[in-house]
Parts: sequence; structure tokens; C-alpha cells
Amino acid sequence: MKIYKKGQGNRTRAVVALAATAIGAFGVAEAYAIWSTSTPFIVACAVMIIGVAGGGIYLSLINARTSEFLIETQAELKKVAWPPKAEVKGSAAVVVGTVIILGVFLYVVDNLLAIFTSIIHVYPSPS
Repeated sequence: MKIYKKGQGNRTRAVVALAATAIGAFGVAEAYAIWSTSTPFIVACAVMIIGVAGGGIYLSLINARTSEFLIETQAELKKVAWPPKAEVKGSAAVVVGTVIILGVFLYVVDNLLAIFTSIIHVYPSPS
């Protein structure tokens, strides 16, 4: 098998291959924690990791359509005008502050509604 357009889109291809390997590994780790520790199961897990990682490597390196997409993605990301660090920090602070304020507001409203519904006996008491 020949690598499609070798030397182009290396970063995005590497990310896809690593992501596929990580997905396979996390899937196996979760399955291992939930199911069995028998030898056939361990072999099946190894085959799953190799299959998912191999599929990701195949798609990112050899498959023409996927490789072309990843090469174009990396080229487009080079054209992006990224905001300055200070602007990102300011925007993140606004988002975090808004989430905290809304969280506190919803907590207060939820507790007030719980008190109100208990006062007017909307829910019957357990017998």
C-alpha cells in the first residue's frame, strides 16, 4: 500500500490516527472493566484495538478521499486568522462568568419553586 500524497497534511493525519487508536483503547478499557477477564475476551480486545487503529491509519494515510479532506483541512486551518491571546482570555472569562451567574440563578429559582410547591402541597406526602 502506498501513502496518498506523502508529506502533505501530516498533522491532521497524525491526529486522526491517534484519535482512532485512543477510541479503540478507551473502548477496550471500558469493555474490560465491564465484562470479562477471560483469555478469549482479552484477545478480542486486542483485535479491536488493532482493527480500530488500523482503520484510522488506513483512512488517514491511504484512502484518497479521506486523505484529501485532511490535507485540505490543514491547509484551511493555516489561513485562519486566530484572535490574540488577550481576546480569547476575555471571551472565556465572559462565558465562564455567564455560566456561573445562570447556574446560581437557576439554583435559586429551583429552590424557590420547590419551597412554593411544598407550601401549596402540589405533591402528596408519601404514606
